[in-house]
Amino acid sequence: MKEKRLHGVVLLLAGVLLAAAHTADLLLWTETETGFALSGSVWVRYVVWLAALLLPYLPARWAAAQPAALRDRNPALGVCMVLTGVLLVLSGALTFPAAQLVTQFPGLFVSYSPLAAWADVITPVLGGLWLAAYGARAFAGFGIRRERLGSPVLAVVLPLCMLWRLVWRFQFVPASLQRLPCTLRVLSAAAALLFAVVLLKVFLVPGYACGHTLFAAGAGCFLLCTGLELPQTLYEAANGMLTTPDLLTGLGLGGFGLCGLVCAWAAGGADATEQEE
Repeated sequence: MKEKRLHGVVLLLAGVLLAAAHTADLLLWTETETGFALSGSVWVRYVVWLAALLLPYLPARWAAAQPAALRDRNPALGVCMVLTGVLLVLSGALTFPAAQLVTQFPGLFVSYSPLAAWADVITPVLGGLWLAAYGARAFAGFGIRRERLGSPVLAVVLPLCMLWRLVWRFQFVPASLQRLPCTLRVLSAAAALLFAVVLLKVFLVPGYACGHTLFAAGAGCFLLCTGLELPQTLYEAANGMLTTPDLLTGLGLGGFGLCGLVCAWAAGGADATEQEE
């Protein structure tokens, strides 16, 4: 059996470099209030962001088909999942008063329906609870050998949470492509949705050969959600531009990106099928 770390260190360094570059871009070459690019082409930025989402699929074919590190216990993944889950639950809970207000006075919020308001409450709470519960399983152990398989009915709440976040962000994308933060958040939500779907396989069908897509989706989620959106969230929070629920959501997606890093690192490690040979 070969111990391999398929570009795991390179992936981590790429995330750090993206975070540093994006922070510099925010501080020096982007208008704080509007998000307009003050210098350089927006298309160069978009190419970099899309590359961060799509390029991990190229080296993914060399990832472990069945990552040995994800067959039973993985405390690092458990920590990241529980942290993400807590942040998402808090973001949904703090949106509850706004949902009540919209329900009581729907005429005052023409562009924000009660259905959307309650979706902002329910989806992150349910998705966060799922992440926290299965993060605990990642500590204690899971899988076929322990006869601890997940429920596919309950698992739908995680991709549903990320799908709603994608839809919610997409409706606020401005007509002008010069405004960068909104487009970045759409891409990071798409990356989180892709990873959420693959992450379910780790807990619902242990032993399933999903390591290739797990590496690609996990790496893309880390680069977009942690390497790019997290600095954006912290920068806007420092400038008083975010509500507390939006801040917690951004931090939660940053934590979800760390889950992607752990999974991509595991997929670049030992293959369980090689251990059995």
